[in-house]
Amino acid sequence: MTKVVQDFLWAQKVQEPVALFSDWLVVGHIDEFMTFVPAPDRKGFRLLLASPDAGYKLFRGLQRDGHGQAKLFEGLKDEEQQTVDEILNDKGLAAENNYVQSCIDWNRDVLKRELGLDDEDIIDLPILFKLVMEENDNNKAETELRAVAYYPDMVNMIVLGKNLGIPKPFGPKVNGRCALEEEMCSLMEGLGLSCTFIDDFASYHKQLGEVHCGSNVRREPFDFKWWNLEM
Repeated sequence: MTKVVQDFLWAQKVQEPVALFSDWLVVGHIDEFMTFVPAPDRKGFRLLLASPDAGYKLFRGLQRDGHGQAKLFEGLKDEEQQTVDEILNDKGLAAENNYVQSCIDWNRDVLKRELGLDDEDIIDLPILFKLVMEENDNNKAETELRAVAYYPDMVNMIVLGKNLGIPKPFGPKVNGRCALEEEMCSLMEGLGLSCTFIDDFASYHKQLGEVHCGSNVRREPFDFKWWNLEM
């Protein structure tokens, strides 16, 4: 974020900006690893975080239950399918996701401290990443590894009240149903939220974006002059 934008945000005085670490991502937008959804209890919302740990936990559970040959990316043209077993046997991918998890954990600690959150206010979503070579922002002659979502990044959603528009992950199917979608619905419907999965694979995911990147939501502003609040 440029200094002029930072200065503008600080000048508002109503709420201080929270600085997060996103340089580990190719695109570098925080909607790639976090969002907020409404909740009926506690603080009135939940923080959703992408979590490779949660992703591996889900895949290990599938393997343990005999679904190791279930495939990701079924039905997608020109996309190589991967089985649950292949994902879990890829030690390089596991190491990459350990690194990504450490980056997300750093941001988790910042958000807990700055927003006064407890672990109960946070929901971890099963999302894996991979590292790709990218030009160094400061030296175009150098390259460095940065992260992109391995499959459509479900946290990069649009939140419309109690309705969620979520990137369709094309995860492994069990009894004809996507295990990633099932887990997402289980986590969200407990909050009274409705999940709609949107196929953005070709239009946005392959271009390093997702549903949130490809949408422009019109919001109703507050009915009071928030800039006159006494701090």
